[in-house]
Amino acid sequence: MRSYNEMVVTQMKQMSEDNQQLNYLKNKVVKTEQRSKAVEETLGVITQKLRETMEENIIVRNKAKEKHLEYEKEMKFQEKFFHDQIERIHKATEEKESRFEKLLQEERSKARQSDVDSGSSEDRKLRKEQIERFIDCQVKDVEQFEAERDKLIKLHEEKRVTLKMEYMAKEVELEKDLDAALTLVMDKHKPDIFQASSSSS
Repeated sequence: MRSYNEMVVTQMKQMSEDNQQLNYLKNKVVKTEQRSKAVEETLGVITQKLRETMEENIIVRNKAKEKHLEYEKEMKFQEKFFHDQIERIHKATEEKESRFEKLLQEERSKARQSDVDSGSSEDRKLRKEQIERFIDCQVKDVEQFEAERDKLIKLHEEKRVTLKMEYMAKEVELEKDLDAALTLVMDKHKPDIFQASSSSS
C-alpha cells in the first residue's frame, strides 16, 4: 500500500500548483484580451483620424488646385491685357513709319516734278542742282535714319531678351522658394514614427 503522504498530500500539492497555474493563465488571458481590445480601440481611433486627415488633405488639395486655376486664369487675362497693349503700340509705330515713308516719297516726288524747264538756263541749272542736292541729302538722311532705326531695334531686342531672362530666372527662384517652404512645412508636420509596445506581462 502506498503511503498517505504519497496518495493524498502529494496529489493535493499538485492540485494546488495546478490551480495556481490555471489562475495565472486565466489572468494572463484576461490581460491579453484587455490589451488586445485596447490596441483594437486605439487602432480604430487612429484609423478614423487618418481617414479624416486624408479627407481634409483632399479638400485642402482641391482648394489649392482651384486657387491655382484662378491664379492661372487671372495671369492669362493679365498677359492678354499686356499683349494687347503691346500690339496697339506696334500698330501705332507701324502707322508712324508708314506716314514717315509716305512723307519722304511725297517730298521727293515734289522735287522731281518741280518745273526745271522754265526760266533762263542758269535758273534751270541752279534748280536742277538744288533738286539733286535735296534728293541726295534726303537719300543720306534716309540711310542714317535706317541705320539708327536698326540700331534701336537691335537694342530693343537685346533689352527684351535680358528682361525675359531675368523674368525666367525670378520665376525659377520663386518655384525654388515654394519648394523649400513646402519642405519645411512637411518636416514640421511629419508624423511621429509608430512603435508597437514590446512589453509582455
